[in-house]
Amino acid sequence: MNIAKLNKGADVARVLDGTRNKSEEILEILRSVAADLLRGDSDLIIGVNGSIARREATSGSDVDLFFLTVGGDIDAAKAAQTEYRKRLVAMGIKMPAAGGVFESPLQTTQLTATIGGEDDTNTYITRRMLYLLEGEWVANKDGFDCLRSDLIARYVSEDLDDQKIVRFFLNDVIRYWRTICVDFENKTADSTKPRAIRLVKLRLSRMLLYFAGIAAARQTVGCDAATKRERLAELLALPPLERLRQIYGLNKMMPVQALYASFLSALDNRKIRSQLELPGAAGMDTLEFEELSEVAREFKTELLTLLDMDVGVPPLIEALLL
Repeated sequence: MNIAKLNKGADVARVLDGTRNKSEEILEILRSVAADLLRGDSDLIIGVNGSIARREATSGSDVDLFFLTVGGDIDAAKAAQTEYRKRLVAMGIKMPAAGGVFESPLQTTQLTATIGGEDDTNTYITRRMLYLLEGEWVANKDGFDCLRSDLIARYVSEDLDDQKIVRFFLNDVIRYWRTICVDFENKTADSTKPRAIRLVKLRLSRMLLYFAGIAAARQTVGCDAATKRERLAELLALPPLERLRQIYGLNKMMPVQALYASFLSALDNRKIRSQLELPGAAGMDTLEFEELSEVAREFKTELLTLLDMDVGVPPLIEALLL
């Protein structure tokens, strides 16, 4: 067996603490360089998504940065972004490939004003939901937190009944998850591109992100509108695993954490990762993919257990949930 399925608390803690410490070290560098570059500029917000923000950095992680401008000076934001990335590359920090939804800075109003409708493109929903579900500040923490609160206020109206769940937010989380799933098929249709590693990440890290969003929404029942907003802001400020530990408690989360640590440990193994990154069917036919698929199946079962839906759930209902 190539994939080590971790079940001892010490082994799980070693992996999760290791990825968290690595992430914190990178975050410290990112924040230090940003502070030197921006000198307290309150117009720009720099944030990071991905494994660094989730505190899951492994040897294959890159830094998914994003730039936002409060005042709307996109040209100045682009210039700052170019200089910032250049400094990081010179320090050996791994940047993602050019292109993608985070390549260009946005105005903060583009995230808050466009929710639903024809103008709410994949770019906007992706950037908005990742900001909320896993985003972490790099520069301008006050601006970052304020924007999170503004986004939550768009989802939670003042007249929302205490016993109602934050359905507007929940529906957008669900919509984002389905967008990821559909985009996966589009992005891996080319047989020359890696499919196995994308599918493994979809079934584990992306599913965890989705589930942590659902779990946060579930915590808003029985609160007035102001408390719903406060509770969401408090929970969404935490990395997904930490958020779930706060909601469900450490004991209930132990099986989930063990499986997730097994996944992270595998990603941190360059030999395993190289097999998963083989193009098309080649990666799907590997023992590494087969074993991680089993980890993903068990992971999904444990998430359903947290939802109290682990027994007798019909396949269609299970597919609709996760």
